[in-house]
Order: sequence, then structure tokens, then C-alpha cells
Amino acid sequence: MSSTGGLVANVEIGDEKTQKDYYDKATHYNLIWGEDNIHLGYYPHIGVTGGNSVVVLNNKQASQELTRRMIDVARINHNSEVLDLGCGKGQSLRVIQSYTGAKCVGIDISTTNIVRANEWVKEKGLESELSFFEGSFTELPKEILDRKFSVIFSQVAFCHVHTELPAIFKELQKVLAPGGVVVINDYLGCDLPSGASQTTKDHVWKRLHFEYLHGHVAWRKIADEAGLVIDFYENLDKHMVQTYLDMANTAEEHGIKSADGEQLCINYRQTATAIRNREIGMNLALLSMPR
Repeated sequence: MSSTGGLVANVEIGDEKTQKDYYDKATHYNLIWGEDNIHLGYYPHIGVTGGNSVVVLNNKQASQELTRRMIDVARINHNSEVLDLGCGKGQSLRVIQSYTGAKCVGIDISTTNIVRANEWVKEKGLESELSFFEGSFTELPKEILDRKFSVIFSQVAFCHVHTELPAIFKELQKVLAPGGVVVINDYLGCDLPSGASQTTKDHVWKRLHFEYLHGHVAWRKIADEAGLVIDFYENLDKHMVQTYLDMANTAEEHGIKSADGEQLCINYRQTATAIRNREIGMNLALLSMPR
């Protein structure tokens, strides 16, 4: 791996060359993260004081809870038309459609993810409610550009191309309906002047093929400069730590290795340490156009 000016070259790891390769070939997600899920979690017990009145979720339950929280923050309902940018295998849209009755469309760059998403839709007979397309949110396909959506949704997807975040914020505005909102959960870097340590780059950036990650402050500044209003912003770093610690235990139990041969539990625990050191993080934001 090489590093220049804060950027990390997207180098080959095993038989993975890019983020698309990573998600097309990853086999550990169903076991550790939950079937068809590739998202992090939200834990209601974090920050609660006064005893053990809140049930402590596992990471698979917490991933669903994060989607439900995004539904609440964006006020998604049966009248909403939702576009998921970087939809993975469609798990979040399944939850959204089931809970709200919203019409949902997803795009993802991974061929494997879209094939799986469409297979599930066909199995359930939900073709009129859910549809998925292979494509990039940095250059939206025609099927998406021809429509307008009241809610644009994304979970831990923009992080894979953070150098293009300003352009992504501009691109999504092309399909945002008047009065619509953008609800985003993103994987972030740090705002420390020294930047991320080499250990974090080795155990986190390299494994996930990240080239650059903006921190909380930079991310908000980019959204503002793109002409978007930040209506709500939540730092979810503590929830991110809990997710990785939960997954590390499962990965250790099953002896799963990363593509580079490292024990995955080590990668995950190192990730948790990096979060505590404020080198990476996670957010939840609600954005809109100025009125």
C-alpha cells in the first residue's frame, strides 16, 4: 500500500483489486453481519442512564435498528418514494418498505449485490414495490435520472469514494424532489491534524479499499458548500465501536480471515481502537435544500 498526500492507493489484496471486487467476493457478511446485511448498527442502550431498562441488542439487531432510526429521522411513510444510493443487497429497502409501505428503488455498483436484491424481490412478489439497478451514485444511470424522489437514503456507501463527496452531493440533487430530504449514514475518517495512523490505514482503509475519508467537521462543511442544509446531525462513533466489538467476537468464534490473511477479529478490534482514538467514525445526517 502506498500513501501520498493523505490518499491511500487502492491496491490489490488477495484477489481483490477494488471496492467492487471486495463486495462481489466477500463471503463473511451473512454469517457475521446478518443475512444480506452490510451495514453497521444503532444501539439504543448507549447513552442511557439509570439502570438496565433498555435491551442490549446484538449487531444484527442493531443494524435493523439503525435503518428504523433513519426512517424516523427522515419521516418516511407510505407516500414516500425512496432512492437508496449504494443499496447493497437491498436489506435496508426491505425494512423501509415493510415498515412504511414506501415505493423504493436501489442502485449499487456490485453485480452480486444487485442480482441477490432482485432475486429476493422476485421470490417475495414485490416487483411493484421494490426495484434495483446496477450503477454508480457518482454518475446516476438514466433509469434514476428520469425520476424524482422525496427521500434519498444511503448507509455506509459514500465512504468508498469520499474524494468525490462534493460531486455526489451535487449529483443526488438532480433527483431530489422539491421539499425532499436526504438521510445519510456514512463511515468517516478523522479531523485530527496528523490524520489517520499507519496502523489504521493497514487494518481499516486497506481492508475496505478506502482511498480517503473525511472527518465529521469536513463532512459537514462539504454538505454545506454543496448547497445542502443540515437539518439534523448525530455522531454515532460509540455505536460504531459496539458494532465492531460484537462482530469481532463472532469472527473469532468462526476463525474467519480477511483477504490479506489476517484474522478478521484482529482487524475488527483494531477498527474499534481506531474509532476510540478518533481516527475513524460514523454519522447520521438529515439534509435538505434551502427553502
